[in-house]
Amino acid sequence: MPSESLKNWKFLLNTALLALLLILQLTGLMAGINSRVDALLPSPNPGLMNALTAFGSDLFLVPFAIAVIYLDVRNSGKLSRETLVFLVSAFVGLVIVGVLKVAINEPRPRNHGGFSFPSGHTYRGAIIAVYASNRWKRATPLAVLFAVGVAMTRLLLHVHWFGDVLFSLLLAPWVYSIVKATQDSWLPLYRRVISRLGLGVLDVE
Repeated sequence: MPSESLKNWKFLLNTALLALLLILQLTGLMAGINSRVDALLPSPNPGLMNALTAFGSDLFLVPFAIAVIYLDVRNSGKLSRETLVFLVSAFVGLVIVGVLKVAINEPRPRNHGGFSFPSGHTYRGAIIAVYASNRWKRATPLAVLFAVGVAMTRLLLHVHWFGDVLFSLLLAPWVYSIVKATQDSWLPLYRRVISRLGLGVLDVE
């Protein structure tokens, strides 16, 4: 059965806010707020913003994932459960983001190409922040700043709406909570797959 953590007020509030944002998005009620925020935001040096927004791309997520896997293997010979939850959450969340982008088909601001809702860069930044704050408690303020910073670069580059980044900031801890609370259900399957592939080093402690 799912953990009691899925019944606490923080998770329930997170779920309610995600549902509300999705409803506002689908009904078009976020359009006015999104346009207003986009109009009010400046357009800083794009070179600097593009460099900073890369912290929300796969170019940062993949090396970060490799680095924390290496730390676990070096320290204990296996993955920690926290790292595995992070890796699964990153994958599951990005699948959700991709499905929503195609399904909702929201245009980006100012005629930028591609789908807008929700923000993939923001999700990557936020899922890294959730993991970091769980693994290294003292790093929580820095982790929050990191996630919000990535979200702000998407807004300042005018490639996402306010609702896009807010949804992704809320989606990351929601997915992480579900993956972590249900790990006893999916972990045996993971271990069987790892065993059959001969990748014992990727087993968990």
